[in-house]
Amino acid sequence: MGSPPTRLAHPVRPRERQPVIRGILGRSHVLSRREQELRAREHELLERLGEAFERFQPDVAEEDLRRFGEAVHQLEGFFLLVVVGEFNSGKSTFINALLGEPVLAEGVTPTTDRITLLRHGEPGDRAVEPFLVERTHPLDLLREIHIVDTPGTNAVIRRHEELTREFIPRCDLVLFVTSADRPFTESERAFLEHVREWGKKIVFVVNRIDVLSGEADRRQVIDYVREQASRLLGLEPEIFAVSSRRALQARAAADEEGWRESGFGAVEHYLGDTLDEQERVRLKLLNPLNVGLRLAARYKEVAFERLKALAEDVQTMERIDGRVTQFHDRMLRDLEPRLARLDVHLHDMEHRGMAFFDETVRIGRIKSLLDSDAVRRDFEHAVIGETPKQIEAEVQEVVDWIVERDLDLWQDIQAAVEGARERPGLATLGRRFDYNRQALLGSVGQLARDALRSYDREAESRAIANEVQGTFATTALAEAGAVGVGALVATAFAGAAADVTGFLLATLLAFGGFYLIPRRRREAKRRFHERVEDVRTRLRGSLTRQVHREIEGAAGRVEEAIEPYRGFIATQQERLHQARGELVAVEDALGLLKSEIESR
Repeated sequence: MGSPPTRLAHPVRPRERQPVIRGILGRSHVLSRREQELRAREHELLERLGEAFERFQPDVAEEDLRRFGEAVHQLEGFFLLVVVGEFNSGKSTFINALLGEPVLAEGVTPTTDRITLLRHGEPGDRAVEPFLVERTHPLDLLREIHIVDTPGTNAVIRRHEELTREFIPRCDLVLFVTSADRPFTESERAFLEHVREWGKKIVFVVNRIDVLSGEADRRQVIDYVREQASRLLGLEPEIFAVSSRRALQARAAADEEGWRESGFGAVEHYLGDTLDEQERVRLKLLNPLNVGLRLAARYKEVAFERLKALAEDVQTMERIDGRVTQFHDRMLRDLEPRLARLDVHLHDMEHRGMAFFDETVRIGRIKSLLDSDAVRRDFEHAVIGETPKQIEAEVQEVVDWIVERDLDLWQDIQAAVEGARERPGLATLGRRFDYNRQALLGSVGQLARDALRSYDREAESRAIANEVQGTFATTALAEAGAVGVGALVATAFAGAAADVTGFLLATLLAFGGFYLIPRRRREAKRRFHERVEDVRTRLRGSLTRQVHREIEGAAGRVEEAIEPYRGFIATQQERLHQARGELVAVEDALGLLKSEIESR
């Protein structure tokens, strides 16, 4: 179901890598034995992490796989210095001042609608990927550094800010430019929270410091930025107060005083000296490691949320199983009292029959016994009476009860499934996972709805009643078409009346028949008792078999409906437990490696 798993854009293969990292000043830094060891361990862990991500396919966000692949690939590339900030904060001017030439356009309206990667080469632009342009310029500094200019974080065009957010995982160092006349705005704070989530090192540049009138105002702004940044990041960051425009002008005019007043010398000192090779290697190693930690934490949480949802679905399945078990137990429990009511009617009729035989079949009634038609009518009226109708009503009530219980079962299942589908927060679990989960739940719910919608009480009752009636139908009755249970019972006992009058008449006409009447009476009572017991046995047996058949049928239909989702739950639980276990193990190992790298 769905498309094939998305593979990492840049698979990690440690054995193919060379122990070289490009420095921020362009020099190839040959890694020490210790750095090579750290790098090899990092490659191994990142490869394991990529395999763990693939266990989540196809629900892993493509952008996350892309960011992870790019971060791993960037481990071998130039040190990326990414400049971010609100539009009109002076980012482009800052980069131009750093380069010493107006390489980037400047303006009071958003002038950067794409990410621009600056590197050394003959003048020109080349589209590397959508919204990413590689601009080359023959400046020596660009031989030694790759600088990235990004759209403003508060641009009117929201896609511009999205571009900047998407590029952050690639970078090794973030230079965050804020303007002295509106430092640390709410949009800047929100964007910095996004940068912080990726574990990037952030250096702050307070630009346009020359718009402030005096040293006290400058100090107040710098202190404010430091306080806000420390509160947000949990540590005190590097902060440089500069005037990029003054620095650019000073470079062009070789104005040493203007250069000194611009404050730009401290930025160059930091980038060229303080950020030495060891620090650059450290940041280079930390970049994909922090991206991996961020994504490991994210998908560990995704796995946890999915497992929670599945645990709740297991409970839903258990509730459905419980409903089926209750249906089974209640049907068997409630059947006996219903059968007992049939017994009462048959017992009453048998009692009347015995009294009839005692009263009718005796020597004192010889004259009346000679009228067999009258005896039959009396027997049918006094003994059989309303019993067939009563039994018909009781049997129909049992049949209706069977149908109603089956309906109740599907209503319970529909309620359980709808409750599972309506639980909040499922949209965060992953597109494909949630789609499959909801589709399977929907399938069960649809089956329940179909069962309820197609429910025809009369048709269902008639079908079950016909099966019960088949127990009593003789060949002749079956050929005559469907008849009620009451009619079949009445026929059975009408036969008993015929038996009574038939053998009584034969006895009376026989020689010495008067002396045989007591024995014939006992025989009549015995045969009538047997006939009642036969009807009782067949009724009980037929209804009991029908109830068991309905129990098995209902349970089978429910199991057939939920089996696909039951299988989905089991498969997903096993897969997610394995994936989350691997994520936890890799995350712990990455955390230990990060501590080692940071302590170098």
